[in-house]
Amino acid sequence: MKIRPLKIIKLGGSVITVKEIRWSIRREVLLRLLRELGTYREEFPENQVVLIHGGGSFGHPLVKDCVSRYGKITESCYISTADSMDTLNAIVRKYSINVARIPAISIPPRTICSISSGSPRCRLDPVVAALERGFTPILYGDVVTSDRGFEVLSGDTLAWYIARDLGALEILFVTDVDGLYERDPKLDPNAQKITEALVDEVINYVAASSSTVDVTGGMMKKLIEGKLLGVRGIKVKIVGGFIEGNLYSALKSDNFVGSIVWY
Repeated sequence: MKIRPLKIIKLGGSVITVKEIRWSIRREVLLRLLRELGTYREEFPENQVVLIHGGGSFGHPLVKDCVSRYGKITESCYISTADSMDTLNAIVRKYSINVARIPAISIPPRTICSISSGSPRCRLDPVVAALERGFTPILYGDVVTSDRGFEVLSGDTLAWYIARDLGALEILFVTDVDGLYERDPKLDPNAQKITEALVDEVINYVAASSSTVDVTGGMMKKLIEGKLLGVRGIKVKIVGGFIEGNLYSALKSDNFVGSIVWY
């Protein structure tokens, strides 16, 4: 079943947490972003949104430590990471409901997704049912079972799969940089911003976006993954998450601080 009109928002873990400080929350940033989403939903109730957030300092350090120590995600690491991600998700959900007036419900990805031969398999019926009832489903980067034991299913991957399978119009990647650059602006202050382009043009010259370790990959991985999954006809917006009002502007129109990539 296709839900239209539908937009997918992916809040990067580096935007809503301080990835270098375990179990940290950028509370004011998170609250502002959720309020902007809440305002958009009130003004455009006919439009539907799926909200996805990354793991940031709640998920990445635990997985990194476990893989470094054992070479894989063990049962104990799976449990501790799942618990930590549930904690972060509960914060996002409670702020959504109590502060931003968003009718949010959580759908833990590990309950609907698994990985087989490196490819995720997800039952999206719970997401569709939530949307049909006017709810805003919240999903997140998570640890899931796989034919190799346990693996990470990133929020980026979830965004692509849901957008493709439910026929979303747009994906908004809310990041810690104000758009897409030909080189990493954190490392090169002279890097040029790409304001709008086709995905094939971008992939030819965009460098990886992260200057720190990210177990699920940087901006290049995001863009390539969508192409490999056969995503077509979707507008992807790279949205600067630290700019007040920018998420609301990107949801409402193409007049925002960031970049647009066409698929």
